[in-house]
Formats: sequence, C-alpha cells, structure tokens
Amino acid sequence: MAAEPEGRGAFGGLIGPRTLLGLVENTAPWLFARTAGEVGEASSARPSEVAAGPEQWRAILRAGEQLEPSPEPKPEQRTDYFALCLAAHFASAATYVPTDVDSKIRRALWHEAVGTDQLPRMRRLALGLVRWDLRAVSARIVPVDGAGEISGHDGERLAVLCGGLVASLEARDERGARELEDAIDAELAREARAFECVARSQGSELDLLRLASILTHNAGDVMQGLAAAASRPLGAAPLARFGELARERFERYGGAFGRAAALYRELLASEGHRNYPLRKPRALRRGAELLLPIAPFLDAWGERIATSLALGTADRAEIVAALVEGCRKLPGQSGYARALAGFARAWPRGLEAPELAPHHPASVKRALRDAQLRKALAVKRESFEASLAKRARALLA
Repeated sequence: MAAEPEGRGAFGGLIGPRTLLGLVENTAPWLFARTAGEVGEASSARPSEVAAGPEQWRAILRAGEQLEPSPEPKPEQRTDYFALCLAAHFASAATYVPTDVDSKIRRALWHEAVGTDQLPRMRRLALGLVRWDLRAVSARIVPVDGAGEISGHDGERLAVLCGGLVASLEARDERGARELEDAIDAELAREARAFECVARSQGSELDLLRLASILTHNAGDVMQGLAAAASRPLGAAPLARFGELARERFERYGGAFGRAAALYRELLASEGHRNYPLRKPRALRRGAELLLPIAPFLDAWGERIATSLALGTADRAEIVAALVEGCRKLPGQSGYARALAGFARAWPRGLEAPELAPHHPASVKRALRDAQLRKALAVKRESFEASLAKRARALLA
C-alpha cells in the first residue's frame, strides 16, 4: 500500500480508512502480497457494494483503498466504512495484533445509522458474513460433521448481528429485527448442535475442549453485541433470549453453552488471554501457516515454528524467548510450554542449541534452566492431551 495513513480521527472522529488498512497489512502482510509480475488493480466498486461471496472481505479491503477520509461523512459513506471495518476485523481477529474496530461494528456505526436509510444495506453486509472464507486468516477452526466449521469468528459475527438487532429495534424496523434475530438463533443452534455431536463421540475430547473455548467466548461476544440493549426498553426481549448463555438459564439451546462454559472454567480459563507476548516477534506475521491455533494445544504449532522455511534462526530464537517470557508472565497457562515442548522435539539439540543461545538475553537462558519449566516441558504431548481428555470426559459425566 503506497498511500500514507491519515491523521487521528480522520473519518468522522474514527480511524481513517488508509490507517486501518495499514494496521491490517501490519499484522497480516501476506493478504496484500503480490505474486511476481502481478499488477495490483484498485477496485472501482464501493466497499459496501462489492459482490457477495467467500472472498468478499478481500474485495472490500481492495475497495477500501478508495474510501476517502471525511470529518463529516454522509450516511452512505458510513456504510462503506462499516463494510471496511467488517473486512478489517475479519482479516485480523485471529492474528497477533487484531484491529481495534470491534466496538464500531458491534454498536457505534449501527446506532449512527438509526434514522437513516442505511440499516438495510448494513444488515445485508452483516448477514453476508456467514459466507466469508476464513481459512486464510485463522487457525482456530473446528470442523464438525453435520454442523460445518465452528470458530471464534462466528462469535465476532454474532456480535455484529446483535448490534444490528438492537439498532433495528430502536428504529422500529420489525422486519429487519426479525431477520437478524433468526440469523442469531440459527448460529447459536448450530454451535450447540456441534458441541453436543462432539460430546457424544468418544475419542473427540480435544475437539470438545476446543469447542468449549469457542462457545464460551462466542457467548461473551453475544453479550458485547447486546450491551446497548440493557439501556433500551425494547432490549429486554433479545437479552432474555440470547443473553448470558454461558452463565444462566441453561434450558436454552439444550444447555450446550452452560456445559461448554463449565469445561472452559475448569480446564481452559487460564489460556484465554490475548497472547500479548507473541506480538513482539514480527516474524510470526509472515504467513497464515504461522497463525496461533487454539490453546493449550500448541505442540504441533511449536514444531512448525522449528521447521518453517519462513523463519530463520534468529527469528526462531526470538519466538522461543517470547514463549519463555509468556510462561513467566502468565502463570497457570499451559499452551506456551506445550509450544516450547514441540519446538524442542523438532529443533536439533533443543531449546538450548548453541545457534539459538547468542540471540537470547540472560533472563531467557536462566528461565530455560528453571526446574519448573523443565518439568512442564518433559511432559509428553500424548500424556498432556490424554490427561485433559480424561478430565473433560469426567466433567461431562
């Protein structure tokens, strides 16, 4: 991207379009890479009017380069900006440095559209999110026979739909509200069906735990999307139907969200952080194959860090250092130790190999000799995962 970022608050007090695109490129540069000899063509379509489908988000990002900043954007320009924020958040939500526009697409931009003719256009964009292909931007996907792919992106989509529902109710748009409510219900039912299907399958406990993490976070995203409903008279109905799924009234959706939350709280809550330690190693942003999967199941990812052709020795050493610091700063979590264990198995001579040591500060060298960390790394992947699977099955029983 050649265009310079705009100043602070360049689009109606919000982040400028080019600045936002620059943030996406910073965290996921592979999405903007051109093949040899390829000439980049700017899209002539408006961001809110590009063709729907699995790759719509890519087309919106390209079209977003033409969206001009404005101190007082018109309603239709705000819808273009809404589309760009949707695509930017979709592209970055599972990367190491997500863009900070989630509150805009869950609340602010929806409510600014109340009283205009833009809610139907925004609703069409939000309902189209279900078709977007996320395999280029996320490693946190659980495929389930009969239910499709379940991911944290579904929670982001639910939050957007919930924000639209609250705005539609405020606008007295009964048809639009009903359409959004039906979409929210269908998605929650699909996730509950996936969870129950995997729960009934012996030997699928690790996927069950991955789903427990996803469903619990997605229920939280629903609450974020409904946050404005509590202060509005018409908000009581959606809150009663969709609110606090992971905390109360477990008769809804067969109690799947309650059971998922119980597993999450008991076995996975310490893994639910934002992975700040991994923001520093910029080498992790070189390709989709380096995206972080669902913790704590990171052994295979650690092996990938040790073997990826996209990384050099200094890069690997920096990532190891970040993981070691993460183990120190985030007590109780297991994912980073599992990643280090996977790396140690795949890298010749392990974590203290002489070619890695020159890149490590003294604090990391000391930490690698720490008895507690060594004990965690000595646990075999099979033993670690079998223990979690056994505990998950016992909790379900």
